[in-house]
Amino acid sequence: MQKKVLVTGASGFIAQQIILDLLERGYSVRGTIRDLSRAEHVRGTLAQHHPDAAGIELVQTDLEADDGWLEAATGVDHLLHVASPLPLGAPKDPQVLIRPARDGALRALRAARDAGVPRCVMTSSCAAIAYGYDRQPEVLTEEDWSDTDNTRDCLPYPTSKTLAERAAWDFVANEAPDMELATINPVVVLGPIRSADVRASVSVVAQLLGGKIMMAPNVGLQVVDVRDVSRAHIAAMEKPEAAGQRFAVAEEFFTLLQFASILAEAYPDYADKLPSRQLPGFILRFLALFSGDMKTFCAELDRRRYVSGDKAREQLLGGSYISGKDALLASAESLMRYNAIG
Repeated sequence: MQKKVLVTGASGFIAQQIILDLLERGYSVRGTIRDLSRAEHVRGTLAQHHPDAAGIELVQTDLEADDGWLEAATGVDHLLHVASPLPLGAPKDPQVLIRPARDGALRALRAARDAGVPRCVMTSSCAAIAYGYDRQPEVLTEEDWSDTDNTRDCLPYPTSKTLAERAAWDFVANEAPDMELATINPVVVLGPIRSADVRASVSVVAQLLGGKIMMAPNVGLQVVDVRDVSRAHIAAMEKPEAAGQRFAVAEEFFTLLQFASILAEAYPDYADKLPSRQLPGFILRFLALFSGDMKTFCAELDRRRYVSGDKAREQLLGGSYISGKDALLASAESLMRYNAIG
């Protein structure tokens, strides 16, 4: 009998890759979106990449409202909770991110428990691992947790991901002991987008190619391909031994100037738009006084946050990742295909 999987946040970057991969593996998919008026658009986007996507079931839920969650979870065999608020810079009120991330996770898990769903996989983030350190450890693992009390280094987004994941583990331990949970903790996710309006973390590549970053601050990003993030979710859903575990999904570390160099070599027509010089730190700190995006960059200035992806590589991904360079170039190629640079 064909198994059905509930994927929350079906209009998002990671969720859409997961849905396509689930369909390819023969699963039936039900997705959640915030506004059912976008259902045909979401189906149409996915159907460009898999014919079965034209008929997937989409239901309406909201991370900040109770309506619809139990109905969404009823009759499915697994829950992949991918939906989460996406930050636009650093909000003045951290609760703008914390409340929907934490409460939305609890709504999804509570509905799964009440509907008798046996296994749930939640998309967390390496932001729940790598922040809040006065002295940055050289290598972090799934054993580590971000310190949300250290607000100098743990800004609203990593705080939201940390509190949401902790709330999920506490819920399963105390209120749903018969339900299995695994979490996937990716670093910055690159790779192919599926439409012009699904950019998420790929927007940094669009900004580079679009000439929006004239000088690059000394900021680095550890990246992973969305196709590996999807594979990790599905493996954590299928493998019995994944229950009760966190999996950091992480590949190479690059500075923004290294990103720019790779892109300039691959796409020489864009070389003049790509930064070749480093932005002095004092200028970035000044700009951060006026810009949430710059404040987010400032938290990464001269830092190297590195999380080991070895556990997921060996236990979920068959021993290998798509390279960070290939993930970057796949982002660029799909951005160009959808005219989404700018």
